[in-house]
Amino acid sequence: MLTSTFNLTNVKCAGCVGKVQSRVMSLTNVKKAQVNLLDKTLVVYYHEAKDDQAVIETLASIGYGASLDKIEEHKTSLWWSVVLPFSCAIILMILTMNPHLQLPRYEFSSFVLGLSYAAISLVIIFACGYRLLKSGYLGFVTLSFNMYSLILLGIASAWLYSLVVVLLNYYSTYPLMSHVYFDSSMMIIALVNLGGYLEERAKHTTTSAVRGLVDLLPDTTTVVVDEQEQLRATNLLRTGDIVRVKPGQKIPADGEIVSGASYLDEAMLTGESLPVYKMVGASVIGGALNTSGTFTFRVSAIGSNTLLANIIQLVKHAQLAKPKLAQLADKITQVFVPAIILIALISGSIWYYYSPYNSFYYALTIFMTVLLIACPCSVGLAIPVSLMVGVGRGAKNGILLRDPSCLTAVDKLDTIVFDKTGTLTLGKPRVVRVRFAPHISEKDILAIAYQVERNSDHPLACAVTEYCSAYQQNLALSDFEAISGCGVRARVTGKQYYVGGYNWLAELGLIKEELIEASSYSQVYIADENSLLAVFELADEVQADAKVVINQLQKLGFKTMMLTGDNLSTAQEIAGQLQLNEFMANCTPAIKINKIRELQRAGHVVAFVGDGINDAPSLMQANIGIAVGSGSDIAKQNAAISLLRNDMLAVIETIKLAQQINRNMRQNLYGSFVYNTVAVIIAAGALYPYYGILLNPMLASVIMSLSSLSVILNALRLRALRS
Repeated sequence: MLTSTFNLTNVKCAGCVGKVQSRVMSLTNVKKAQVNLLDKTLVVYYHEAKDDQAVIETLASIGYGASLDKIEEHKTSLWWSVVLPFSCAIILMILTMNPHLQLPRYEFSSFVLGLSYAAISLVIIFACGYRLLKSGYLGFVTLSFNMYSLILLGIASAWLYSLVVVLLNYYSTYPLMSHVYFDSSMMIIALVNLGGYLEERAKHTTTSAVRGLVDLLPDTTTVVVDEQEQLRATNLLRTGDIVRVKPGQKIPADGEIVSGASYLDEAMLTGESLPVYKMVGASVIGGALNTSGTFTFRVSAIGSNTLLANIIQLVKHAQLAKPKLAQLADKITQVFVPAIILIALISGSIWYYYSPYNSFYYALTIFMTVLLIACPCSVGLAIPVSLMVGVGRGAKNGILLRDPSCLTAVDKLDTIVFDKTGTLTLGKPRVVRVRFAPHISEKDILAIAYQVERNSDHPLACAVTEYCSAYQQNLALSDFEAISGCGVRARVTGKQYYVGGYNWLAELGLIKEELIEASSYSQVYIADENSLLAVFELADEVQADAKVVINQLQKLGFKTMMLTGDNLSTAQEIAGQLQLNEFMANCTPAIKINKIRELQRAGHVVAFVGDGINDAPSLMQANIGIAVGSGSDIAKQNAAISLLRNDMLAVIETIKLAQQINRNMRQNLYGSFVYNTVAVIIAAGALYPYYGILLNPMLASVIMSLSSLSVILNALRLRALRS
């Protein structure tokens, strides 16, 4: 799929996000557009050819900057945006309260003073709040309102009302009104800017996980050329380069050790807490830290092809995802601002017509307060900020949430289904016995088995290949075919052979009962076109923490089940060791999928944990698919969640993390709903007749800023919660 990533400017709130996405989506060649409010990026997915310039021009027409290059948005200093308007507002407030404070009388008339206050406040408002006022103005012009549209309307109402008061008091014979809001207008700017400043600081903290991954690669590295060391920039490395890494240095790219050995710290990449010993032939990951010895390795992947780059892309993609809760929030923000403006007008009108005295003053106060206290930004941030922090925390612990939409299922999750080989077991089986049919050459059969199985990457095939390697011969192989969930077939020196499981060879009519016996070992069968030739028996060790994990999951209320393609005796042995609730043996991929569907039809919400190519369909069918660390690329691509380390304890960590993220998203979203509902009711003056509570616009601005900040701070709790 053709994609482009743009860096944005002037994107301030959830309303901006909706506006940008809808405008870009209106372009004929655009398939999908996703905006990340936290790091202000836009990802555009095209149908056919890219047209980046059209995207840039479209956004420019509605007041947003977009660039394919990293752009630094203008940052106003805290002094200019907060301290200056706040100080001026306090001074103006003291001056307007002159009669009460017994300050020296001025010789200027009240009219000249009023106009001076108006001019000073207008200059400060535009100088210190130009960007947010411009954003609000563009919202009105394009009829796609945002949070700043409410602020602009509130400030403009206060300033214009105050100017009218000054003019009317001058031209009227009798003073009509005395209170003005020039100071409040500047104070609102100061408080909104302060809230924005604190919010940006908090947002910066939420993106620390991705920045931490980006910073893992060193800027320079030592390349060995003709036995001479050369210092080279990491971005100039090429595949095949020989790189020397000394103690305390980070590995600049993926590769394979060619000399030396060392312990590597891969914690930031895989979540593995202990250093991993690497020797000649072992793979190394770019970004890992060399903790002890010196070694050299041959670069096998650079740039976007490295594991680290893939992790970063997966994390960024996941942080852009929109679970159902986020889709609900988007729908609300689209109607939020018009609804608030309507509520403000209705509330102000009611107070104007029914207030026994100072009706216009109360009406305007209520109108401004409702506009300023409502916060669509908290609703828009509720889901993205939780995802940003949660996905980042998962990545630091070797848990990649590829598809966060699965998080909506975690609250109802009740059944966890495991594959056996490579998931509950180590996935490193070894041949313990071979039973041959009578009157055949055992060496020839082992040579044929080697020739066929070496082309398969299934763990059982790898074990057979290793066992038969001593008997390899130069035999011609053709027509090799791997059949998912069954085995492989191929021609060796022109003759057809089959290697696979019992069910498949039984379907082909190639099973000989004299070679069949009950066994707790996994069994691989080899046959030619006419009959069974041999049976390989293999043993595989159970994962060290598997029993502990199964026990903990059951204590948490989950039903545990194993679906395996292995024989009944082996499955029974493993299920007994781990005390699983249920198991099924001799499962083909189709049987696994049907069992998961059967559970789902019965009302169960299912997570499937697997690692093999055969598990890919089951990972897709399950409500939550989890691919474990040793899994194949196909399995990981079809899983909603990928684990970078082959550790059963990571399964529990994953489920608990998913629960915590889901809970945090709900807290943020529902908390924002409750805040806006209660705040608008109070701002509308509903409590004033009973309790005398009436908010003023300045306090409303403070509360509004704190609401967005509270959403971010609540999401940041995810960094401290334990799995």
